[in-house]
Amino acid sequence: MASIHPHVIWRDDRPRFQPGPELRAAGFKGTDLRWPLDPPKGWTIASLQPGDRNEGRWFSKGEAVDWSAAFMRGLPAVRKRKPVKAAPPQPAKPARAPGGNLYTVATLFHEWQQSAKFRRPDDPAEKRKLIAARIIYADNSVADFRNKARRIENHDQNLWAAPVDALTQPVLVGLYEELCQFHGIASARGAMATLSIALSWGKRRGKFTFRENMGINPALDLGMSTPPPRIRFGTRDEIGTLVKVADHMGRPEIGDMVILGVWTGQRQADRMELEDRGLLNRRRIFRQNKTGAIVAVLESPDLKRRLAAAEKRRRGARAEALLACDPAERDRIERRFRRVILNELVDGRFDRCLWQPYQGKVYTRAFAEIREAAVKGVRHKNGLDWIIKPCPSLADFHDADLRDTAVTWMALAGATIPEIISVTGHTAASANTILKHYLAQHPEMADAAIGKMMAWFDAGGETEIGL
Repeated sequence: MASIHPHVIWRDDRPRFQPGPELRAAGFKGTDLRWPLDPPKGWTIASLQPGDRNEGRWFSKGEAVDWSAAFMRGLPAVRKRKPVKAAPPQPAKPARAPGGNLYTVATLFHEWQQSAKFRRPDDPAEKRKLIAARIIYADNSVADFRNKARRIENHDQNLWAAPVDALTQPVLVGLYEELCQFHGIASARGAMATLSIALSWGKRRGKFTFRENMGINPALDLGMSTPPPRIRFGTRDEIGTLVKVADHMGRPEIGDMVILGVWTGQRQADRMELEDRGLLNRRRIFRQNKTGAIVAVLESPDLKRRLAAAEKRRRGARAEALLACDPAERDRIERRFRRVILNELVDGRFDRCLWQPYQGKVYTRAFAEIREAAVKGVRHKNGLDWIIKPCPSLADFHDADLRDTAVTWMALAGATIPEIISVTGHTAASANTILKHYLAQHPEMADAAIGKMMAWFDAGGETEIGL
């Protein structure tokens, strides 16, 4: 959305006070235009002061206009009270945005996120095609880029308001080191990688020249550290507890995700997109909704039971949706109900389950709730007996660890490295390329891995270290 005032910008359809260099020098800070979570009596939009961090609802467009007008009415007195020193002269004219203002880091990220790379076509098939051709970014990438941009903005608002042509490698090395200190190595690397991508996008389109860094992207070759790999696998007790708690709390699809992760070794994002295509030669065939990639694994008894139970739960809703739909919508509904994982939480607005795919961070929060409950355990109504005993070791367990669990369990079962990667796609080369290669040319390798894992599991295979 276009700016409604020189000092108010819209980011993801949300208003934010964005002071320029002069106002920043006078002590003003960037501020989200939001109401307090619990507004004090008599609080109005004019009560919001630059620097306040509210967590209530966002200002409407009209409220943002009223706030900016009130801010401007008081600005002359503030400027008179806080004179601003003139900026030192520059040896050359820096790059400027179309409106004549300095082309800042904030301008770069705003224009980048408004570019064609971030646009999403309405047609799902066209969207998949454009993502595969790398014409637009994938949904996860879009969300990640925006999150990393906010991290940079919130950490260093002076840099955010600085001209891009003033950036140098030493400046960004300093930013990286500060981000490492306050947010960790992995987060710092992600933020700097996002900044580098945005800078490359702007340079290719002639937005700036990296004048102060000899024409070279200053975010390259920063000597960033690589965080140590996180390796964590679940024990039988941990996995079983997660599934039991999910079922007990009325979130069986979370339990399905756990079992799907252990018995297919697929990433969280990939599991969310799987469509069930049935059995072929005792192998369960899944299709990636986004990429069309095929995943075929020997069906374990646990996975078979979960898939059958899920099909039974959604059978009535699927039939009702098909009866009520327009004939042109039939294929879309059929495909939605072929998704292995659908959100089964009852929507309070409609007092029923909507059977829709998970969006954004909804699954992450749901998994965290199940994990927290599993750590504490579930007591009987009498407050004394345990329905599900606590499992404190799950406190540091993440959904991503299910993939490591699959690899570890297969290894414990005696599966070879080629057999394991034929299921999970773990390799130094492209995971998708290797996955397709082994599943297409050597499906018996995946059979052997899952078969050995099933035999080991049914025989009571031990996952505890025993130290």
